Amino acid sequence: MELFEPRIRDWSAFWHDLMAPITCGAKPLTLRRFSKWMCSSFPCLAICLTLGTGVSAESRMSRLDEVMARGHLICGINRSGIGLSEISKDGKWGGFFVDFCQVLAAALFGDKEAVEYMEVTDSNRFQATNAGVIDVLMANTTWTVVRDSELKLAFTTTVYYDGQGFLAYRKLGAKTLAEVETGKVCVSRNTTTILNLQDLVAKEKPGLEIVPFGSLETLYTAFMKRRCDMLTYDRVMLTAQKRYRASNPEELILYPEIISKEPLGPVVQQGDPKWFDVVQWSVFATIAAEEMGLTMKNVDAKKKQDPSAEAMRFLGLQGKIGSQLGLDKDWAYNIVAQVGNYGEIYSRHLGTGDRGVNALWTNGGLMYSPPFR
Repeated sequence: MELFEPRIRDWSAFWHDLMAPITCGAKPLTLRRFSKWMCSSFPCLAICLTLGTGVSAESRMSRLDEVMARGHLICGINRSGIGLSEISKDGKWGGFFVDFCQVLAAALFGDKEAVEYMEVTDSNRFQATNAGVIDVLMANTTWTVVRDSELKLAFTTTVYYDGQGFLAYRKLGAKTLAEVETGKVCVSRNTTTILNLQDLVAKEKPGLEIVPFGSLETLYTAFMKRRCDMLTYDRVMLTAQKRYRASNPEELILYPEIISKEPLGPVVQQGDPKWFDVVQWSVFATIAAEEMGLTMKNVDAKKKQDPSAEAMRFLGLQGKIGSQLGLDKDWAYNIVAQVGNYGEIYSRHLGTGDRGVNALWTNGGLMYSPPFR
């Protein structure tokens, strides 16, 4: 007696149909979504072995195809603070990292607003990335070898070079971290920040007490309520907290010491070179635009004039860079016209002062785009 009679006779047609996006409600149901649903609903089915995470990169549909079929980008962000990524009272996200979500949306759809922002925390951001819940993680996330190898994440390129610092109450009586002997330090769990702090305590500052928190909001609130003497995180975030959140910024001091390197940038799943390239080159486009002097205000005029050969390729007037990436020929133009070049994004949220290592390479910084050729 047959316990199971297969109803699918034409398996080649079945797999062909399965690989193509179909509609489930308002969202396309792709192979990736279907496999996740099957494996979570029927974990004993052998189909999980072939449709689950073990599918090779070559046979999977690219995230790019899924995003384009959906019609908008799902960008994972956190509440890093005003100027970085923060949600306003009317529910709108804004900040430096948020602008890079818009950069990617402009490249993909020619519409910087084609973004769904999904809030993540330091505790769940990597799970959300690897599970495919978000298309890209665009937060203050540090590129490390362990995250590349063990966590199977793919860091595309750096959008902000930072370092870990310490924001302290002046009542502690120290002008530098070197002068501090004892005190409580607020820090976020599941970050390189707490690992660096643990190293510092073990080797140099045994008198410091580590006070960990699970989310940035609770971390910042605790420090502002003086549950700790110091707050440690990326210096750009500490500066934002002092400038925008402290009731009396003069009570706080940002120590000059930097105890680590913190290259921050977009993160995607490993094994999808097509999507990786789109995210990476969208960031490079903002840097290249600044190198070429293209801005939101002048890009239309520059496009009509006689631009350089590289600018012509960049603006889609020559060559096939867009189609080779799977994008429209105007993808880079849309980034500049709608969001701006790297310098514009930086100054809009982080100020017009000295950018330090985040200046262009021609100005002594580390910001550098490979050729658009």
